[in-house]
Amino acid sequence: MEMFESESDLVRTLDHNDSLVLKCVDGELTFREFRDKYQCCYDHCALDGHESDDEEKKLLVKYESRILPHRLISEKIFQYICSDEDSTKPVYIKAGRFGSDVAKQLLTNIANEYLRKTT
Repeated sequence: MEMFESESDLVRTLDHNDSLVLKCVDGELTFREFRDKYQCCYDHCALDGHESDDEEKKLLVKYESRILPHRLISEKIFQYICSDEDSTKPVYIKAGRFGSDVAKQLLTNIANEYLRKTT
């Protein structure tokens, strides 16, 4: 194990970050607070496995469906977000950048599709 002490450590990390996403979507955290606490967990925790040993890579495969929303948050939100001020500038718009309002809507879409428990 390289990034996580154990399987339960990985699960705790995913649970914690799932909770941060839902708190933001539900208005308990502003997007800025969310961003500061979440620290783009997919990249920060190397959930793509690039820093993992073979044992940990097997765990990442096992929890692939739990990791997926965090990969999407990284790829669809954190790679394109910019400051709210910059998000209105034509050069940023042309580059596909967006501010916190769009980011929160995208986060909500991901949460609703992958994190909300439906019965």
